[in-house]
Amino acid sequence: MKRNPAPIPALRADTLRQSMKALLRKNPLTAREIPEQVGVAQSEIYAHLDHIHQSLHRGETSPGVLPAECRDCGFVFTKRERLKRSGCCPLCHGQSISEPRYLIE
Repeated sequence: MKRNPAPIPALRADTLRQSMKALLRKNPLTAREIPEQVGVAQSEIYAHLDHIHQSLHRGETSPGVLPAECRDCGFVFTKRERLKRSGCCPLCHGQSISEPRYLIE
């Protein structure tokens, strides 16, 4: 019985997080746009973003988040500490919320 050979991972010059940092320094991206650029599953992005945000607090650059906004009433999630998008708006309880954008300043 023949076995299929194991897939060979793509060669990368940088680590995944270094690639993400380079992208976020160029322009703000959402959690849906990052996987398209670096080739990783979207379910893994928030763990990597968390680690990047924690490691940048110790350095000279700072992480930034352009907050999500309710499309129905315009409420802006400025005080939100979690990186994931909220499920509903606290004012109008609408679920049409834009995604936050992440960047490195």
